[in-house]
Amino acid sequence: MPGPIDYAKIAIDPDPDMKDWWEATKQKKFLLRKCNDCGHKWFPPYPGCKKCSSTNIGWVESSGKGFVYTYNVVTQPILAHFVPAVPYSVAIVELEDGTNTDGSKTRIAGVVVDDADDVAIGLPTVLAWDDHPKQPYKIPRIKLAAKAAPGMWKFQG
Repeated sequence: MPGPIDYAKIAIDPDPDMKDWWEATKQKKFLLRKCNDCGHKWFPPYPGCKKCSSTNIGWVESSGKGFVYTYNVVTQPILAHFVPAVPYSVAIVELEDGTNTDGSKTRIAGVVVDDADDVAIGLPTVLAWDDHPKQPYKIPRIKLAAKAAPGMWKFQG
């Protein structure tokens, strides 16, 4: 397992586009933005649909289940709160419940709970939640739901 992330060094101050999202994390709910006109879903949240340009938008809860679309192994952190965690992986996950009507996929990024050596493209994932030590928010992370099978692509560092 990677070392701990020092969340005490992170102050979460949600902007208007993220306020509802951060509030939902308190109940370990992962929300996606959804266009009420065309049904398109996306993350991270912003105030308009990139598919149809509508501002008639809302939220939809995601299970957070998906699979590793791609990932990176971080060996040199830029932010101080990640120094104890090195090496760690950041994965982009394609969500099972994030398929749009046009067939496009909704993807999210997150820090992987598991060892960097265990991550492989195509592995199933679920969300895990870390507590913030100073604020009531929960921080979503990616957790592998299976072990890599022979032949799955893995980073060779």
